[in-house]
Amino acid sequence: MHKKSQVALEFLTTYAWAFVAISVTIAALYYFGALDFSRYLPQSCIFPSQLKCLDFSMNPSEIRINLLNNIGENICIKSIQVTNDATPPVSCTLQPIPQGSCQSSEFYWAQSTEKDIVLASCSGGAYLSNQRAEVKISLRYYAINTPSKPVHLVSGKINGKVTS
Repeated sequence: MHKKSQVALEFLTTYAWAFVAISVTIAALYYFGALDFSRYLPQSCIFPSQLKCLDFSMNPSEIRINLLNNIGENICIKSIQVTNDATPPVSCTLQPIPQGSCQSSEFYWAQSTEKDIVLASCSGGAYLSNQRAEVKISLRYYAINTPSKPVHLVSGKINGKVTS
């Protein structure tokens, strides 16, 4: 009776060692980036149809976005915020854009026109050269011709490689 239990234990121990070896191999492949499939995904710029993303580029110190105003009205952009899920999150400053009929801290954007938005001095948030980064961009705006001027929020996402 003891022989059968010893054979069963040796059989299970052999499979346990095989399982450990396979786990270590998969962990090593993951650690060295062989299982990182995100580098094969295409770069993307996703915004709602109100502000259509036409093009973007990400450099080590800045993010450039070319957006089209599809809202159907002239608007004033109150603020643009950049963030991501890293700790600490990425932070950028908005480059000054020529004013229109908006307040001094805002910028004017005519309907059906493109606008190049430059976010400079980007740092933090795993925003590194020659690495893929995902940033979330939130724009707060209001329509100029609306009497009560309610502020709207539009959020988008850019996922791409930071090129030097």
